[in-house]
Amino acid sequence: MTYLKVSAFKILNFSVLFGFCFLSIANANDNLLDHTKKINFLLSEFHTKNKVALNPKADDTVFVRRAYLNIIGRIPTAAESTQYIESNEQNKKSKLISKLINSEGYVSHQYNWWADILRVNTRMQGQSPTNGMAYSNWIKNSIRENKSYDNFVRDLITAEGMIDENGAVGFYLRDRGMELDHLATTTQVFLGTQLVCAQCHDHPFDDWSQMDYYELAAFSTPVRSVRRTESMDQAIQIAQRQIKQPRGDKAKATSIKNKTRQLQRAFQSLTDNFRNSIVRETKSPLKLPDDYQYEDAKPNDIVHPSTPFGETVNLSKNESRIQAYADWMTSPDNPRFTKTIVNRMWKKVFGVGLYEPVDKIDDSTNPSDSKLMAYLERLMVDLNYDMRKFNTVLYNTDVFTRESQSFELNAGETFYFQGPRFQRMSAEQIWDSVVSMIRSDVDNVPENSYNSPRLKAWEKLNQQSPEALIKRSKEVVAFNQKTTQKIEQFRKQVKQVISGKKEDEALALAKKILNFNQKATAEYARLTYWDPSDLQGYFRTPFRNTPRALAAELKKAFPSQKYPNIYRQVAIAKTKAQNEQKPIKDKQKSRVDKLNKTFRGYVRASEISSPAPDGHFLRDFGQSDRSLIENANYKASTTQALSLMNGEFLKFLMNPNSVISQKMNSAEDSDELIDIIYLTVFSRYPTLHERSLLRDEAAVSGEMAARSLLWSTLNTQQFLFIQ
Repeated sequence: MTYLKVSAFKILNFSVLFGFCFLSIANANDNLLDHTKKINFLLSEFHTKNKVALNPKADDTVFVRRAYLNIIGRIPTAAESTQYIESNEQNKKSKLISKLINSEGYVSHQYNWWADILRVNTRMQGQSPTNGMAYSNWIKNSIRENKSYDNFVRDLITAEGMIDENGAVGFYLRDRGMELDHLATTTQVFLGTQLVCAQCHDHPFDDWSQMDYYELAAFSTPVRSVRRTESMDQAIQIAQRQIKQPRGDKAKATSIKNKTRQLQRAFQSLTDNFRNSIVRETKSPLKLPDDYQYEDAKPNDIVHPSTPFGETVNLSKNESRIQAYADWMTSPDNPRFTKTIVNRMWKKVFGVGLYEPVDKIDDSTNPSDSKLMAYLERLMVDLNYDMRKFNTVLYNTDVFTRESQSFELNAGETFYFQGPRFQRMSAEQIWDSVVSMIRSDVDNVPENSYNSPRLKAWEKLNQQSPEALIKRSKEVVAFNQKTTQKIEQFRKQVKQVISGKKEDEALALAKKILNFNQKATAEYARLTYWDPSDLQGYFRTPFRNTPRALAAELKKAFPSQKYPNIYRQVAIAKTKAQNEQKPIKDKQKSRVDKLNKTFRGYVRASEISSPAPDGHFLRDFGQSDRSLIENANYKASTTQALSLMNGEFLKFLMNPNSVISQKMNSAEDSDELIDIIYLTVFSRYPTLHERSLLRDEAAVSGEMAARSLLWSTLNTQQFLFIQ
């Protein structure tokens, strides 16, 4: 067994890939071909000027694996590889590119890319998991519908409302309470400009001043997480007008202020269960910090919005700051907006940007090929920021069909794009490639049947007039007061039972308290526009902790009694009711459900919480922790080696129901077994030398041959790198 593994390592790590057919672009009527030709011409000029030549053409086996990994984020299956390799179609490369760019796998892989750039954290810094889910789904749907890039950015920047209704709100909730920091990441992501140093002082290396930072921030900092809707603000204004303002009577003035505060608190009760889910533009001004030290202004001065470069924005009195900010940022005339996304996409395809770093433009930034950069910027505008079309142009270029080029991203060095950069797979690409060997439905869109009672309540709340909200808020205040009084009675009864050691009364009192809590929760839900019969997960009430605490006191004082867990009973009853409503599943659905249960957790990286939990395969292989922009790690580690050698995933690969296991079990002889493994892992057939060595060793290993050969191939550099 050991000898087989060592021999396989030697053979596979010294394997060389050769040749490739010339790229023939399909569909001559598509004008994207002209753009591809123009890029090829500009790169040819660039190569001639720098006295370098294109690398040799890559062969079909290299290209098909590279295309799948770059475009949909996983290796092709054995069937997909052989279909492409054995095809004699003249334009098969462009057809494959088109097929992949229009697939669901493209959505998954693009989402992983954007999740890294936008620092998507589905746990949203301790917020409700539904917030992160809504944000992630919004990004995926935007990619799926091929939303133009300028509209994608505009929708994020101008996002408002409740996140279950508009998932783009997650863009702001991701940095809730950190509005100034949010500006720094926004400009870095969309404008390739690092302003973060100017948040505290004039930038030491660039021309940005602290005032520049605050003037730009004045556009977006009014957008924040809020507790009241606009209709509630109108209701408060109406209530204030209804109260006669006293003249010279301080006592009455104080009384009016107290009534206003009570009304505000009552409104907060109506929206308490929308906490950390609502975002809108407020009227809050931005002020300079207390320690502002420059002569152009004083500490705590109000800052008026202004742009540091590009077109000057002149705001009218009632104009939305965030709308003006979005117009300025996404304008084709903005000197950094188009340049930044073009360079990011170029780097994603070829491994190196036309300038590096991709998010640090300054006055000294010069692309390696300025003519090409200028053309790509015009192209992006001409294509109306269509990401799929732009990707189609880049992937059809001659450079993408060439053998890869080794290159270290060292400052000052130029990459000449003789071929794509030779690079290691990302954590997501490795994981998704493994999952593709396990599941046959790896690229299917998962069912998203989440029922949002919060959204239903939000829609109902927004239908209310200011007058209706005032009336309902008073009802909520009265109900809370009544509930508080009842709970105080329970508190006294609990004290009497415990002090009097009345054990025979403890159980009945605990049930009474918990039943009251359940009924009071339902009534509180109704008053705040929620459906009492559809309270999923955690539902907040002002009195939620006290009844359970009182029941816990009784249980501690008299532990021999069997106390009910009212929340578990509700959950069980709800699940039973839901099961009774489910239709009888057909055999095919049952089989899918069985496989889903067997391979639970083995889904594409885009369907796992972002980032994955600590200790997960993805984190071990360098997935970003989503704290910084593009914070993934591509370096090898001992943990990764141990995971590949001894990881749990091998058990799932060898499961009789996995894709690779079924194929290996169907092999009639050792030659077919070797072919299946090589086509699956490397997208190629073994060489004659490899086959002759492994054939004999597979015969000696007997039943363990499949497992050993698969283990060996997965532990090679050839598997982990994109040729």
